[in-house]
Amino acid sequence: MTNKSSILTFLLLLAAGVLGGCIDRLDFFGDTQGGQLVIYGMVNDTDEVQRLEISRTNLQGFNPKGEDGASVTLLTQDGRRLRYTNTGNGEYQLAGFKGTPGQSYSIEVIIGKDLYESTVQTMPTILAVDSLEFRFGREMLSSEAEEGVFVVSATTNFQEGDNSGFFRWTAEETYQWQRTWLPCVGLCPPPPNPCYISDLMDPNRINLFDANSTRTRQTRQEIAKRAVDNSFIGIFYVSLKQHSITRDAFEYWRKIDLIVNNRGSLFDIPPAPVYGNITNKNNPDEIVLGFFEVARVRYTRKYVNPADVPFFLTRPCDIVVGKPAEDYAAECVQCEVRAKGRAWTTTAPEWWFKD
Repeated sequence: MTNKSSILTFLLLLAAGVLGGCIDRLDFFGDTQGGQLVIYGMVNDTDEVQRLEISRTNLQGFNPKGEDGASVTLLTQDGRRLRYTNTGNGEYQLAGFKGTPGQSYSIEVIIGKDLYESTVQTMPTILAVDSLEFRFGREMLSSEAEEGVFVVSATTNFQEGDNSGFFRWTAEETYQWQRTWLPCVGLCPPPPNPCYISDLMDPNRINLFDANSTRTRQTRQEIAKRAVDNSFIGIFYVSLKQHSITRDAFEYWRKIDLIVNNRGSLFDIPPAPVYGNITNKNNPDEIVLGFFEVARVRYTRKYVNPADVPFFLTRPCDIVVGKPAEDYAAECVQCEVRAKGRAWTTTAPEWWFKD
């Protein structure tokens, strides 16, 4: 699975108390066994490929094992059955389809003789308008010493009559990494394309808002925070992704947020188990982790110029006269090495400098 999928699955497992390192009082399911099924998928109203991940828990480590060979079908309100394609390591994709606001969908998964189905979810019709902001500062983030941090915030405005609904935000980063191209004499190869490396920012943070609980038509919140490193020596894009979600999805993510952040005191009544909306029709007693949700999605993007960064950044791949090619770090020439498991490509995203 992708790095984002692994992070998401980690959160789902953490919420269920199935990771070996969790606090005992979070293990709501008693003696959890390895091999529990985890299904997470979303259908949205964008042109993105719709994705669903299936995996099984592994108590010997944090990485779940992808479940291949399943039959995954999207069921639509108008009676269509749309089949997903297994792309390997437990990821299933549905290309050429986007959801319609106000329409209802559910998912069907067949694994061997077991039939798993989600509850029917209706895609919300409203969206809010986001304004993206960022700042640099110095804080204690991952150590006892202050370090440079990059903080992303958003101000959200709800239109007249639309101060209702449920929302979740995530922030994604995409930065340009220029690979080293040594000068040569004679017939030289063209300069390599830069790497475009993407990842979820601050993945343990869950940003939620219930617009039904307030009369205000505006809210401002911190969305993500990360340490400043040499990812900022090139153009660095932040993509704020707004999800307009159902009440069921909001309650699900709210409970996960409560458990992941372990709020309250040791004397508080522990929250109830975070059950998803997927069940085994052949064995209703099986606990299936995860959730199938539908959402309207809106992106807001903003980029950071290297000149905006108020800190000194190391530049390990700058050309040094007389330095042999073999002395440059592997990350200076190989996108995969630089990405370290993150998503990467050598083709600029279609929105690069267009939004």
